[in-house]
Amino acid sequence: MKTGTIVEQSGIYKCTKCGNEITAVKGKKVSPCSKCNNTEFKLVRATR
Repeated sequence: MKTGTIVEQSGIYKCTKCGNEITAVKGKKVSPCSKCNNTEFKLVRATR
């Protein structure tokens, strides 16, 4: 998942660069990583 895209699955996402975890909510846009400003995240755990 990249910054600026709409989240399709709510859950916990991990930054592919520094490992920082964020919570992303379905229907919202993804922001850059707050720790390293990276723009890519990988889903770690899906939520409802």
